[in-house]
Amino acid sequence: MKKHLITVLRILVPAGILAYLLWTIGSDPESVESVRQIFSAKTRWGSVAVAFVFGLMALSCTFVRWYLLVVAVGIPFSLKDAFRLGFLGYMLNFVGLGGVGGDLFKGYVLAKHNPTKRVEAVSTIFMDRLIGLYALFVVTSVAALSLDLEGAVPAIRTMVYVVHGATIGGFLGLALVMLPGFAKGSFREFLEGLPKLGHAFKRMFTAVGMYRRHPRYLVFIGLLSLGVHSFFSVAGYFLASGLFEQHPTLLEMMVITPLAMVFAAIPLSPGGMGTLELAITELYVTVPGEELSKANGITVALAFRAMTIGLAFIGAIFYWTNRASIDQSMAEASAEEEKLEHLAEGEDEEL
Repeated sequence: MKKHLITVLRILVPAGILAYLLWTIGSDPESVESVRQIFSAKTRWGSVAVAFVFGLMALSCTFVRWYLLVVAVGIPFSLKDAFRLGFLGYMLNFVGLGGVGGDLFKGYVLAKHNPTKRVEAVSTIFMDRLIGLYALFVVTSVAALSLDLEGAVPAIRTMVYVVHGATIGGFLGLALVMLPGFAKGSFREFLEGLPKLGHAFKRMFTAVGMYRRHPRYLVFIGLLSLGVHSFFSVAGYFLASGLFEQHPTLLEMMVITPLAMVFAAIPLSPGGMGTLELAITELYVTVPGEELSKANGITVALAFRAMTIGLAFIGAIFYWTNRASIDQSMAEASAEEEKLEHLAEGEDEEL
């Protein structure tokens, strides 16, 4: 019953948000005109195509990052398989309603082909998410340094301060975890023993612990992570500049896009459907120094969503070319979901 309820909510939440945005467009003549402009001679389709290329580059960086995370722990893996499973996982993040999400599918397939390293296989997925989320904060923090916070609205100032705090806190936490004596320290035991939060700390420490001996890999992985969100921000900039004459600057889009993707990371809907569009729309009119149209913000947000769906379509091609075996793997992954969730909880001293 709980699983079905979550599935229903994950459908209703994005449907409600998208319905609200579409209603906003339909009830405002200015918004309707903004949408119509997409199909007019004013649209610079070259810029839109460049945006798609940067989006593809960003997504490719995530696949290379996961590939490095996997090979760093001694699991035999090819870059070709990283891209194949990466695109399939990205597609499943959109269509895996209440079933198999992209991360679960990737973790299961990797663990299935490496039965002696199942803990490491699943932990690479968790580490990939953890690094990606922290890179979001880093990119946003650096770009936010260009903003005039004194003249910004209170909500933007608060968000920027929270992002700065998360960035600094993450850096200090990473430095602490990397200390040689942390693996068996009393402070770690205290954090792992916290009610409700202890489980998350234990999983994080286990995943990070696997990479303490591979600092060279972590440098490349960190650079790739920064590239992911920088490229997505550039893609958003080219979308906005291709659709409208007035649009945020590149630095402003490097604040808008990562912050919106933080909201999209909240597991309320598949692929951040609805939450991403709403966040882009609101940030589009509050972050820039000059006043911009909310109608244009909605249009850019929907265009960004169309770009991500186009990228997910590549995963659909991989799916249809090998549908039978992928369906079998998805069914097996769904059956072993609870077991996979607990695999990454093993102590890193045992790895």
